[in-house]
Amino acid sequence: MTAKPYLLLDVDGVLALRSEQSDPWQRHEVVSATGDTHIVWLNPLHGVWIGELSVHFELVWATGWQHDAPRLLGPLLGIPPAPAITFTETPQPGVVIDKLPEIITYVGDRPVAWVDDHLSPAEFEWARARPEPTLLVQPDPTVGLSEDHVSMLLHFGAEQKRVTPP
Repeated sequence: MTAKPYLLLDVDGVLALRSEQSDPWQRHEVVSATGDTHIVWLNPLHGVWIGELSVHFELVWATGWQHDAPRLLGPLLGIPPAPAITFTETPQPGVVIDKLPEIITYVGDRPVAWVDDHLSPAEFEWARARPEPTLLVQPDPTVGLSEDHVSMLLHFGAEQKRVTPP
């Protein structure tokens, strides 16, 4: 059996927003492994959508939150445990890190969909050059993951299932 494509998920600007939001977004206060308190707004629909996506994808957290994402946010959204990529650059709140070197190593030759609000030309160039199917999704960081993004991801995941030999 062939492995599912990876679904790489960022947090800030994708699943969590930092400013006050209206329904269905909910305010949460979480404490990171370093002891820092963060206020985040989460949309419970994201957990439902990720559950739907898990039929086609293997979820991997690709975020500066690193291992705090599955520990803190996964349970709040109802997302089952999933691995988190550890980045060489030290993540700082509000600072964009270069995730590409670790992403390249992690995904290897597997198909991948990467959802991140901060994708640079280097990520798009990498995606175009890969022989493996690669989808980059860049949500508006003031809106986060949308139903249109999920539809696009479901279509991509279903295509991989259809073209991947058993």
